[in-house]
Amino acid sequence: MERYPVRLILRDNTEVVIRPPDNGDKEGLSEFFANIPSADLLIYKGDIPGAEYKDNWFISDLYSKLLRLVALRGNEIIASGTLHKEGLYWLNAAEIKLVVDPRNRGKGIGSRLFNHLLFEVFQMRMRKVVVRYTPDNKSFTKIIDHYGFKPETVLSCCIIDENSNERKDLIIASFNLEEWANRFEFYDIIFGRK
Repeated sequence: MERYPVRLILRDNTEVVIRPPDNGDKEGLSEFFANIPSADLLIYKGDIPGAEYKDNWFISDLYSKLLRLVALRGNEIIASGTLHKEGLYWLNAAEIKLVVDPRNRGKGIGSRLFNHLLFEVFQMRMRKVVVRYTPDNKSFTKIIDHYGFKPETVLSCCIIDENSNERKDLIIASFNLEEWANRFEFYDIIFGRK
């Protein structure tokens, strides 16, 4: 992909590179996911049964992804995001999945990586983007609220945290890119840019 790698400076002045993973990143991805609390991955567990779901979903090439991006600080992977259609049966829809290392949260890497994934969806001319999250994930809620994602459904007590045995709701939200694009086209017409 021509647009990558992209160099960014985060809120704490850390330099980060966003790019698709290459063959040399497999071990780094395994280390990255080994540091992610299992509670943070509960929303994806239903996709892949079994204890190895971390490696299977995010690392394996068996699961098709339209795009996979990683964020690196030096040689360390600190965030991973995917854009995919796996499990979606609409031609013009895609899902974004995003995971940030807990030690690197609050610095802006999640929102920046999400921005890149959303831009790629827009470039692919998809009509709708879907995300899944739990209501206690305040930072992700802040990111999707910024763009105007709207909850489509709430699956009450759908997820059971393996550590605490706590039941959590799973929220599925979407964003209509076609409406968003039309808004900008409207602004271009009104302000004479077309």
